[in-house]
Amino acid sequence: MPIRTAASLTLLLPLLLPAFAVACLAVCYLSGHPLRAGLLNADALYLPTLFDDLLTRGGRLSDWYLTPAPYFFPDYPLYLAAWWMAPTSYYQIIVFGVLQCALLSGAVALLARALGARAVLPAAACSLTLFAWLAASGREPFVLLLSNAYHFGGFLAAVLLAAALLRFEASASRAALGAACLLAFVGTLSDSLFLLQAALPLAGAASARILLERGKPGRRQRLLVAWTPVMSALLGHVGYRLLVAHPTRYDVHLDPGRLAANLHDLAGIGLDLWQALPLAVLGWLACAAFALACAVRLARRRDPFGLPPALAWLLVFWLVSATATLAVSLPLAPLPVAARYFIPAACWPILLAPMVAAHLLPARRAPALLLAGACAFTLGIGMATARQWQAHPIETAYYPADNACLDRALARMDLHHGVAQYWDAKPFQRFSRSGIVLAQHIASLEELPWITSERYFRPAYDFALVGPDAPPPHHIPAARLEAINGPPLARVRCGAYTILLYGRGGMRVY
Repeated sequence: MPIRTAASLTLLLPLLLPAFAVACLAVCYLSGHPLRAGLLNADALYLPTLFDDLLTRGGRLSDWYLTPAPYFFPDYPLYLAAWWMAPTSYYQIIVFGVLQCALLSGAVALLARALGARAVLPAAACSLTLFAWLAASGREPFVLLLSNAYHFGGFLAAVLLAAALLRFEASASRAALGAACLLAFVGTLSDSLFLLQAALPLAGAASARILLERGKPGRRQRLLVAWTPVMSALLGHVGYRLLVAHPTRYDVHLDPGRLAANLHDLAGIGLDLWQALPLAVLGWLACAAFALACAVRLARRRDPFGLPPALAWLLVFWLVSATATLAVSLPLAPLPVAARYFIPAACWPILLAPMVAAHLLPARRAPALLLAGACAFTLGIGMATARQWQAHPIETAYYPADNACLDRALARMDLHHGVAQYWDAKPFQRFSRSGIVLAQHIASLEELPWITSERYFRPAYDFALVGPDAPPPHHIPAARLEAINGPPLARVRCGAYTILLYGRGGMRVY
């Protein structure tokens, strides 16, 4: 192969392969792949519903009971861009996912350059295509690569924070330190897990490195600088209660009695991943063993297998972050153990393993081998996408039959304000074509001020959406509504749902 052609491929393939892999994910979403279900449930529709309320319904951010982690950065700016780029929530959601993948690409490139890694573009391409291949499995936490407001933004901010700190270490740039402090502040303001999973472990790893390096001047000053972003993160943690009108963060507390149940839930997450992605689990375990070996060699002031010290210490940071997440989350209540809380623990190896491989492989062969890996992951996701497309054509619009039935029923009486349980309210409101508003209530008919606007609640409503499958305490009791208001003017069946139509302002909940 001519030298010029080989050089062109080395430059083009690292750009084209991730782009094609992300395009495959978008096609899977549009053709109804199982990964779409997790992007259209009530939790995932937080930002689509919020932005619709703020930008088209005259709402204010202060009206909202935000998620416990409000996800201001980078989720808000990314979703705002998706809002302007796509016409409906159905498309905005996947545009957000594509933009998040693009931001991840930039963050990985910045991190690789800051680390002084070999074969930066091939390593980044291998990481990103591996991410896409894992996301195509539909398994959490990897599928959250495409999701808004599910803690993935905190992982992205952590990658940017690590890149900024490494940049400062290499150049003593005040701009890099300022960027790190700003990222630590907005990262923790957006998601309190950022303090535990990024700011503190990075400072801890940096401190250990400084203390183990003998003979370097300015140790005290360097330690102070290492902990400066943590101070900014603490300001972000405190600032949450000052800036958020309706704080909803969990009131967590130690409960040793939860340890067994939380370990059982964690084992269930691991078993699910093992059954679906055994090679990925084995790869993760290999990365953990290698990182632990690097930590031991660094502690003994020995060479970490020929890796750049910064890369080896970043592996140590990942171990500390994952261990801290486990140690803190397992004995806590009422915070559930969920895959989304372990995004950094699961995903840092995807970024770091190709960079490590670039240093362990022969220098002249590393780019080609990493690109071969990227091609293999891209081929895998491409074949899966082709099968999905053949079986399920692309849906250019998303309008479920139950939504259409509800819209027809309400149009007869020109009704717009109703009640529903949490898991139905946002999906039916967001994908209705009639501009309806659904207030969240629970089985006692009390309001559920959770990831919704206080403006949606009112003394009387027009209708109730009653579904059969809601777990307690969410199920809306039709019998109790009829005991309060009498029989409805009309009762309509929409699939498994029953719509009780009372007319404008004709239905009270107390």
